[in-house]
Amino acid sequence: MVDEHWSHKTFASEGKNVHLYSSNRSGLSCVHVDLDTPTVSGHFTLVTECFDDTGSPHTLEHLVFLGSKLWPYKGILDSLANRAFAQGTNAWTDVDHTAYTIDTVGEEGFLRILPIFVDHILHPTLTESGCYTEVHHINGEGQDAGVVYSEMQGVENTGPNLMNLRTQRMIHDKNSSYRSETGGIMDDIRGLTVDQIRDYHASYYCPQNLVLIITGKVDAVNLLQTLESVDENILAQKPPKLDGYRRPFLATKPEFAQLTESKIETLKFPEQDESMGDVTVSWPGPSCTDHLETCALDLIGTYLTHSAVSPIQAELVEVEEPLCTDADFYVSDRLRSIITITLSSVPVEELETAEEKLLEVLRSVVEDEFDMERMQQLIHKERLKVKNAVETDPHGSFANPIITDFIYGSRDGESLQEALNDDKWLDAVALWTSEDWQAFVQSRLIDRPHLTILGRPSAEMAKKLEEAEKTRIAEQIGRYGPDGLERLAKRLKLAQDQNDEPIPDHIINDFPVSSIDHVRFIQPQTARFGETPHNLPKLSQGVAQSIIDADSLPTSLPVFYQVDTTAKSRFVTINVYIVPTAIDEDLLPYISVFLHSFFLNPLIRSGVLVDYEDVVEELENETVSYSASFGAGSGFNELVRIKIRAEATKYQTAIDWLRDLLIHPVFTGERLGVAISKIVNDLPSIKRDGDTVASSVLSVLMLKKGKSVARAGNVLEQTKFLEELEQQLEEDEEGVVRVFERLRHQLVRPENMYIHIAADVEALEKPTSSWTSFCADLPPRSGQMLMPIPSSSECLSTYGQNARGRATLITIPVESCYAQHFSAGIKEWDHPDLPALLVMTSYLNAMEGLLWKFIRGSGLAYGADLKIDLGMGVVFFSIYRAPDAYAAWAKARDIMGQLVSGEVAINAAMVEGAKSALVYDYISREATPAAAAHASFVSQILKQQGKEYVHELLSKVQQVTLEDMKSAMAKYLVQLFNHQTSNVVCVCGPTKVDSLEKSFKDASFDVAASSLEEFEKAFI
Repeated sequence: MVDEHWSHKTFASEGKNVHLYSSNRSGLSCVHVDLDTPTVSGHFTLVTECFDDTGSPHTLEHLVFLGSKLWPYKGILDSLANRAFAQGTNAWTDVDHTAYTIDTVGEEGFLRILPIFVDHILHPTLTESGCYTEVHHINGEGQDAGVVYSEMQGVENTGPNLMNLRTQRMIHDKNSSYRSETGGIMDDIRGLTVDQIRDYHASYYCPQNLVLIITGKVDAVNLLQTLESVDENILAQKPPKLDGYRRPFLATKPEFAQLTESKIETLKFPEQDESMGDVTVSWPGPSCTDHLETCALDLIGTYLTHSAVSPIQAELVEVEEPLCTDADFYVSDRLRSIITITLSSVPVEELETAEEKLLEVLRSVVEDEFDMERMQQLIHKERLKVKNAVETDPHGSFANPIITDFIYGSRDGESLQEALNDDKWLDAVALWTSEDWQAFVQSRLIDRPHLTILGRPSAEMAKKLEEAEKTRIAEQIGRYGPDGLERLAKRLKLAQDQNDEPIPDHIINDFPVSSIDHVRFIQPQTARFGETPHNLPKLSQGVAQSIIDADSLPTSLPVFYQVDTTAKSRFVTINVYIVPTAIDEDLLPYISVFLHSFFLNPLIRSGVLVDYEDVVEELENETVSYSASFGAGSGFNELVRIKIRAEATKYQTAIDWLRDLLIHPVFTGERLGVAISKIVNDLPSIKRDGDTVASSVLSVLMLKKGKSVARAGNVLEQTKFLEELEQQLEEDEEGVVRVFERLRHQLVRPENMYIHIAADVEALEKPTSSWTSFCADLPPRSGQMLMPIPSSSECLSTYGQNARGRATLITIPVESCYAQHFSAGIKEWDHPDLPALLVMTSYLNAMEGLLWKFIRGSGLAYGADLKIDLGMGVVFFSIYRAPDAYAAWAKARDIMGQLVSGEVAINAAMVEGAKSALVYDYISREATPAAAAHASFVSQILKQQGKEYVHELLSKVQQVTLEDMKSAMAKYLVQLFNHQTSNVVCVCGPTKVDSLEKSFKDASFDVAASSLEEFEKAFI
């Protein structure tokens, strides 16, 4: 029998069967959670402990993907995964574990790739050439590069990273592995050797230390057969020694440092804008295996910080002069956890007083009685959150606690049952009294010594780091000299050639691609009511439409509604999409504040004023989640979106909330001022992110001012506008309030609204007539039929419509480069070239595809990819965390030229993988009932395509030929690498701007270089 070698245990959690398997020969563990989803997810996790800052766990994570003993080819794993209805593989390294992930459509491809993946994990090649290119090397120009090095270069000196690392160092004992920077510190990465990495692998990458977490629908017999083949391979290569195995962390028993008194430290981080800092206050916490303590702490965190009426938010954030823009409470999942309260975007002049103000709030919480009614509501909502997560993120909701339990729990399944039994711990704390909660906060937070870190931005530090890096690189170049640099270039080329040994075609071809006919789609039933656009095809009379029609009204409602019903669900999601096309131009910049404060205003209900505190508290009690944002979650960034998710039994309540919030808010100068202050104080931290700045600058250049909602809400546009608005609010509060009333009046009109309801329609009481009061309070229709759905292409500026070789270089204090190139593309969802362009883009973007291999694999950038934006009608080429953004772009240009000339052939076998990856890409977006319902609305209403749009598109993808791909590449993608047909925005540090300016000028671009501040003065 296959299962003779495996122990098996089963239990249920949240209505799902959890199966535990353990090999008595190799010690390998497997946990399978049986989920009824079209996708299968794998989290293959090892417990990894590190006592230094070399980044050995992180570098090893990268090197695993370069080939295994049985599959000794770089990229073979991702190339085969792409044929398994996956989109490559991924991984992450945390302080206590390394997780390798893959998601496929269906079990067939998943089980086929599983043994190959495990072989890579347990038996990687770990070559010197792989370490040289992937981890760190010095290129022919004397610059440090490598994929891992580029990744850490982008995060090492950021404020949050520096503060977190300092906290780890101070709270954990000097012998604790929790002190280490497992990602690696650049100085240490530069000295790391492949032998050190091999030693680390030998210590931690053994089958007893590995769990295969599999979530999704997988046949038990097929799974056991696959596990048996994995086990046989392990035993054939290197039989493990089961006796004497010592579990990481449990054997080393990391301890806290002796924090006998509270400490406060100021830590500087490099930043030109010195206006805003951050504050963290941290305490030693309980073990993550103490589920009662961690449950109570999670609830205390929610009680203190989750909403605007939470004590810390109410006292420090939701006030006229906020101390910070947000407060967060976090407990790490560790054997020795850390409890941290973070105050974000604190004015630097308030840094010194922030700690005491926070402690004052904590003391007042203990001195006053707990709001036990609110705490009971939070406990109820926590139960709902667990059930909601099983519906909306089924894979993650199980995988994350299973990982933690594998690291620190028992291996017999007993502790896992406890970890997944949320109701048990919630039942226990539900019995606590006010005195119990007060005593808990007193003992866990107030009475214990804590560590406070004041994160202070420093322009001087930014300059010193910049100068130090310049000096280091100059000395490095001088040390090697021209001959040495030439030898380095040759060494890099040799390593790349050794890594890139071609994968034999027969290996790829022998791994079959599943048929799309076997894919199981979640297919919602669609129904409609209200004011239906004339261009929509008539729906067939299904069960859902019959239920809707049975609740008919004497007169039609003036708003368009679409209902998408899927599997049984206890929740309902309502999205209100608002078309802002017709509002006055001067109102566009106000929408951002309108959305930011949407759920935080007083309102009128049945003629009675409801204070904003009561609004927030009741919303928290009666909904699962809510949000107000730009866009539809699938592009369409010129829309405004209001979303509420609630229990299906509270359908009418959710509708009433939408009515009151949209139609009956009361704008006040105080609440608007709070919203404005929070956004303004957040702006400096947002502008520290190079990728965000690149996208923001591009948005300013590409979109028309005064027409595009997306541009009006852009962080750069908002900077100047909000400064002026704050001044206006001080001088003429009533005038500002009138402007927001005018905005609301123009936005909230029946002709502007498209409403989508995702639920089990049979669970909704009065699905149609429940909207009567909502529509009765709307203003009358202006005579206009439903406003058409706007697209971003209608808002493009001349710059956005005609890319003609403009290179905009922006400097901010970052160590990496970020670039966005664009040229003209497709803007029709049913364009005949779209399937071929999708396949060509998927082919080039594939993990271990051409861009991956020659850009990421060569250390030219951490990421580079192509993107089709049908809303804008353009194609993008993005470069992320590059030492030299021009070099990465130039390499992509060379690749494209070789493909066009035929010097590099398109590999037919890899094309099949690209098509398979597209299947996963689209199906994964519809992998839960709520996501499938959303996709149905997007296809039919926003894209104005048929209900079967995605299925039909994927069928067309399968028919794409090599000639179709070449044609699409020549027509659209090649233009990205021609200065006459493309524009680029590049964000970099000051040390890199001169060389980038020269490079782009040499490539015939019209270059404009400036600091971000100079750009804002010129364009905003």
